[in-house]
Amino acid sequence: MSTEKKQHSIKVPTQYKRVAAVLKTALESKTSLKSLIFNEKHARLPSMQAVLTRYFDNKGAIDEAIEKSQILQDNPRLCPILCKVLVTELLLGLKKLNGESKPVQTVRAYQDRLAEALGVDTIETNKSEYKKDQKPRYVRINRNLLSIEEAHEFLASEEWRKKEYPPFENYDDFLKAIKELQEDEYMIDMHIDDLLIFHPKQKHYWANHSYARDNYFMLQDKGTALVAELLSPPAGSTVLDMCAAPGMKTIHVSNVMNNQGTIYSVELNSERYKTLCRMTEKAGCKIVTPINADALTITPEKCPGVEYILVDPSCSGSGMQNRISVHSEEKDPARLRRLAGLQITMLSHAMSAFPDVKRIAYSTCSLYEEENEQVVQRCLQLNPSFKLLSAKKSLRNKWRNVGSQEYKKIGKNCLYTRPDSDMTDGLFIAIFEAIKTKDNE
Repeated sequence: MSTEKKQHSIKVPTQYKRVAAVLKTALESKTSLKSLIFNEKHARLPSMQAVLTRYFDNKGAIDEAIEKSQILQDNPRLCPILCKVLVTELLLGLKKLNGESKPVQTVRAYQDRLAEALGVDTIETNKSEYKKDQKPRYVRINRNLLSIEEAHEFLASEEWRKKEYPPFENYDDFLKAIKELQEDEYMIDMHIDDLLIFHPKQKHYWANHSYARDNYFMLQDKGTALVAELLSPPAGSTVLDMCAAPGMKTIHVSNVMNNQGTIYSVELNSERYKTLCRMTEKAGCKIVTPINADALTITPEKCPGVEYILVDPSCSGSGMQNRISVHSEEKDPARLRRLAGLQITMLSHAMSAFPDVKRIAYSTCSLYEEENEQVVQRCLQLNPSFKLLSAKKSLRNKWRNVGSQEYKKIGKNCLYTRPDSDMTDGLFIAIFEAIKTKDNE
């Protein structure tokens, strides 16, 4: 106990704190980064400039890696700004962190997950080369700012070669085509028309590209992109995104709706809420109403006319490591029970609180049944006015991985994206539809 107290009392190195303070000011104001660094009197300026420059050069990729790793969700006391600094230094800077303070220990503990999400090798290898079996770089066109035609014209101007294919007869042929992509080629995804696929070695190229920084292109994994596609709200709909930050799925939903209608995007954490506001505004989302609140407090009075709901709650993140091997000893049963309880509560709230709802998408970045099929099963028991749609059928049956057969009709109607076979992050998606009755027809 005394050892634990001693570890927790260790202070974060001053250098990291000062860099975080400057980064916070830079993100919240229009003051130039050079001016902020010049005015800083209590830090080693060259090292500060190096960390901040690396962060802003790779901002989209670093923020995405932090989000995918679930480090902030799992460690709510960790300062998000300090986290950005530590992750940048650990993965793209000196490749090490000084001291044994609690924030430093936390970021070190997530190094493999963060490195995988960012597309670099783990710290022990001390390399930034790409693994041969790594998934491709997915780049989604933000149709709020750029049409599909304009995107292809731009890529041609940069001398990218578009790989043309006839409609794929089966999913295996599509996966084979991805593996055969050359470094200067790209192709269109077979399920999502505005999702482009590049060779894995192009990860850093797009992370540093101005079109990605300006949100013309969204660096979004195919697994997460499938969620908005399967929810499929038409233009003019009213949508509720219950766990919206950092805003990637909200932006995609606005694209699906042709930026017409209303999207209520809810986020409880104040820092993540600010990120949500910045991202959606920068992405040209004209129909988004950000709400800083607990999603469980959202009612039809606060968000009237909700027809479509996206539920993407906190989860274990077990699907975010490439080629993950799931063994029972790796699980934390107590933590999974807590997470499943929250997931059931949120999904049930979506099913029961909004009388006009037509369709709900439930997704996790987990490969554990406790957070997926079991949550779906329990929520259908609690809310018999909903049924599951076949996610596989919605993809023209050109998909391989569905839920466990142990859950009867539930398993075959849910969808998994698996790193080892789909070349994506690991996700679970279930689509619910309200059962029509004579009263609501």
